[in-house]
Amino acid sequence: MKILKGIIFLIAIALAFNQAYSQFTTDEEIKENLPKMLGANNVGKEFWFTIPICFEDESFGFANFIKIFVTSPYRTRVTVEVPGKSYFSSKMSIPNDVISFDITPTQGQPYVKGGRDPEVPDQVWIGAGIHIYADDPIVVYCIVRYHWTSDGFLAIPVSSLGKEYIVAGHPVDPMFRANWNYKLPNTCGIVAAYDQTKVRFTLGGNSLTRTAGGLRPGQTVEKILNKGDVFMVSTEGDASDLTGSRVVATKPVAVVTGNMCNNIPVGNQWCDYTVEMDLPTFTWGTDYHIPDVGIKPLRAFPSLLRIFAKEKNTTLYRDGREFAYLKGLNGMEGNGWLETRMNPQMVKFQHYPVVISGDKPIGVTLYNPGVQEDQYAGNYVNSDPFVMVMTPLQQYQKEITFCTPCTFGGDCFSENYLGIVYQTNELGMCPDDLEFAEVKSGQFVWKKVNVKFPGVDPLYGYDVNGKKYAFKVVLLPQSGVFKLRSKTPFAAYSYGFSDYDSYGYPTSAALADLEKPDTLPPDPKWRDSCGVISFATVTDMPDDPTIRSNMAMIVLHPYPESY
Repeated sequence: MKILKGIIFLIAIALAFNQAYSQFTTDEEIKENLPKMLGANNVGKEFWFTIPICFEDESFGFANFIKIFVTSPYRTRVTVEVPGKSYFSSKMSIPNDVISFDITPTQGQPYVKGGRDPEVPDQVWIGAGIHIYADDPIVVYCIVRYHWTSDGFLAIPVSSLGKEYIVAGHPVDPMFRANWNYKLPNTCGIVAAYDQTKVRFTLGGNSLTRTAGGLRPGQTVEKILNKGDVFMVSTEGDASDLTGSRVVATKPVAVVTGNMCNNIPVGNQWCDYTVEMDLPTFTWGTDYHIPDVGIKPLRAFPSLLRIFAKEKNTTLYRDGREFAYLKGLNGMEGNGWLETRMNPQMVKFQHYPVVISGDKPIGVTLYNPGVQEDQYAGNYVNSDPFVMVMTPLQQYQKEITFCTPCTFGGDCFSENYLGIVYQTNELGMCPDDLEFAEVKSGQFVWKKVNVKFPGVDPLYGYDVNGKKYAFKVVLLPQSGVFKLRSKTPFAAYSYGFSDYDSYGYPTSAALADLEKPDTLPPDPKWRDSCGVISFATVTDMPDDPTIRSNMAMIVLHPYPESY
């Protein structure tokens, strides 16, 4: 068993900001709530990631920045650095507010490339990773906000990184080269969080896939990375695609995949930069409520999905009906993964949320289409391509804190949407215990979602484990920091648009290790002498290390309010 000892004032946090420790005043309350406060998720004190190259040609001369947005319930020092680029910035956070850091493309990307420049061969960029750390837990969002093009992702902390990933990319549209001689590759960046990390990259893709370093599907390359190093892999040529490539490392790494400019689907204009931070395979589940992001703004056709098999011989289901089978022998399209529209029929404006399931763990990523197909349908909308990883039912949460990608007076998106997947009440409606909070005078003020955002929401046509779910989309009233909570677990997605700009990512992420059947909570013990806590221990259970998932993070808080 793993034990932490010392004379401490103890607060253990890691699941989403969840409930503050000051709310628990008895030993029994602390022990009861500790399991949900200790776990892998998107809240952390240290982050590593990278930025796949973005198309700058059409925005050259404008103020293009990689924007890092940070929120925390605490006043804490937050530092952002890129060691290999001599970038360093440090700020104090504002409790329940948002601070931001602006990084130029030259500082934040491992390299920059013009649209007509050749693809850059696969290589390691020393110290090119973006490093964020703080004294207290924070939530981090990254938005690549260049003029006329953008996307973003929810950053995953070091405590939640994994050692195995399957890449979710997208093919390079041949029209880029044919019409404009643009070479706009699909790229993947692997960042080491620790020294002496051995990384194995096995190329997936399709029959046309090749990398700028000469890899063909099924071939493997190995690299040794030190902390902060980035191994960048780039496609070369038309229709080339990194999707299905497998990353295996000896220590936890971060994996970020993007397209320099992306037509979704291929041939459907107009392209936009897309990026997503891939999730480790240990977080994958078997059931996914796919959000119908095309409800608002109203889209002509449904989103695209890419579905990945974690294991061999995986059967896939759409709303409980079998529709595909993946052998999972390699990372090639049709074997290890497939692409499909969310709804199989292509009837204008007839799309709806669905449940995608597997008889074994699967990964699902959503691709928001370009708007050209909407114009063909006589329906102009303010939208653009983005890529958004999906959350399995097994990783839903009961409370989350999140922010919009904007600070006061900053360059904000004109439309910010929140999509909520929730379990309905017995009448199939939004339950009273699903609540939304916004900050007023520095404090969160709660209101029922069905009161603040009334309306009838579309139901999922398939019940998972006998439970009925619905999907609600709300246009957030303003930028800021918000919370959601419910007595039953839910999922949430954030996406938004401005002219020729977009972003999309999971609002929050629980990242429990679903490969280990760890059901026993940690066991905290302490000695209380007139309000002075000493000889405190937290013992992670069970004793068997092959089952124990281990605590993601322990925070030693100097100013507890419980005593």
